[in-house]
Amino acid sequence: MKLDFGIFDHLDRNDLALHDLYEQRLKVIELFDRFGFYAYHVAEHHFTPLGMAPSPSVFLSAVSQRTKRLRFGTFVYALPVHHPLRVLEEICMLDHMSGGRLEIGFGRGSVPFEIAYYGQNADNGNRSTRSVWNLSSRPSPSGH
Repeated sequence: MKLDFGIFDHLDRNDLALHDLYEQRLKVIELFDRFGFYAYHVAEHHFTPLGMAPSPSVFLSAVSQRTKRLRFGTFVYALPVHHPLRVLEEICMLDHMSGGRLEIGFGRGSVPFEIAYYGQNADNGNRSTRSVWNLSSRPSPSGH
């Protein structure tokens, strides 16, 4: 039996300048790739020092370009703060950029006050999830 290991990261705030924080973390993720870790997942947080990746697709696009085999993804896309179609487009683009290494997670977010900053109610997260699933199951207008 083979056991694979992955990393779950909050990308939480520290004393480094943000540029340095991102660069430091990306270098560590390169090491995860080199040393054979299976996957890396980053949390999406907003307006809190818990996580400095409020746009996980942007951060993960850098991960995709600096790694070769490491799978990666979100834990989770906080759907109440995203338009469902926009999330699907980002996921498709990121999956293509990475050669199919993207793993996705959807949820309503874990901290209601973060969702409230966007004028949303965290209790409506299930509606957002259904919207993503409904959109993802329809063929695109171009047939692709």
